[in-house]
Amino acid sequence: MTTETSNIIILLLLAIVALISGLYLLLRQKYRKLEVENKRQKELFNRMDNQKIDDFHRAQLNPHLLKNSLNGILSHAYQTYYTMDKLAMVLDYVLYESEDELVSPKAEIEFARNLIEINKVKLSPLFDIRVKFDIDELNSSLLNTPSLVPLMSVDLIENAFKHADFHGPDSFISIMLTFKNGLLELIVSNRISKRSPLQKAKSGIGSKTLEERLMLYYPGRHQLRRFVENDVYTANLQIRLYAD
Repeated sequence: MTTETSNIIILLLLAIVALISGLYLLLRQKYRKLEVENKRQKELFNRMDNQKIDDFHRAQLNPHLLKNSLNGILSHAYQTYYTMDKLAMVLDYVLYESEDELVSPKAEIEFARNLIEINKVKLSPLFDIRVKFDIDELNSSLLNTPSLVPLMSVDLIENAFKHADFHGPDSFISIMLTFKNGLLELIVSNRISKRSPLQKAKSGIGSKTLEERLMLYYPGRHQLRRFVENDVYTANLQIRLYAD
């Protein structure tokens, strides 16, 4: 990717974030005006006699409907802003840090966190997604030293969100990433769709690329297991960053 293309992507992203921020501020301002009006109406209500209460309730229906609609819009605006912020971090990692030969485990772990948050947007709030990070942060030397080939976590995480069954009553996605004593381990599980490509005999391009990179950079220091059991697909990746 050229520098010019990268700059265009970043400028476009900044423009989108600025637009969403402006929309959020505008809606917030309107919401506050509704709050002031609602307070004024409550004061009037306290001075009304019983004969006028019914008319007052009728008059309140439209403002409350508008207020509830604005609350919904504000919720989506915040979610969009949050997701765009995570996307900006992912783009920054892909465009700049991933160009380095090696990155720190901390940088790759943060990339994985942001990637998961972006993909969670497509899920229903009721969907069962389990995410756990178990990181030995006391050993800051191992955590912050560039020792890991970048983007090693992307394939397994993306596959989980791409091939999971999102409609079954017992559907789920489970992601667990640990880093202890120089060993990075990523375990991803999900119930797969009956029509999922994961059930095909041949794996995708991303899976092949991951295996080739592991063989190239971590010969004898990695393990990648993939299996399906009871319609649950599991991938277990282990990378020992330092030779014994």
